[in-house]
Amino acid sequence: MNIYLYNCAKSYRINQMNTDLDNMDHKKDGKEIRKSLAVDPATYDLLQSICDMEHRSKIDQLKVLIQKEHKRLMSLSEHEHI
Repeated sequence: MNIYLYNCAKSYRINQMNTDLDNMDHKKDGKEIRKSLAVDPATYDLLQSICDMEHRSKIDQLKVLIQKEHKRLMSLSEHEHI
């Protein structure tokens, strides 16, 4: 049990460090660096509909959706290694 808790804490610290580094890499002169992304009109309309329902901007909604999917996939990946 102690090894499990140690590994969880270690993983959390590493993830936090990576997040901090990512945040530093994604900012320039205090502004967040953006990358362009193109989607087809039907997907754009679906995204707009979701944004309207969730009261979020497209950027914020994409962040939420991508983070949730990434977390889900990482969770599946971790369960495969057990």
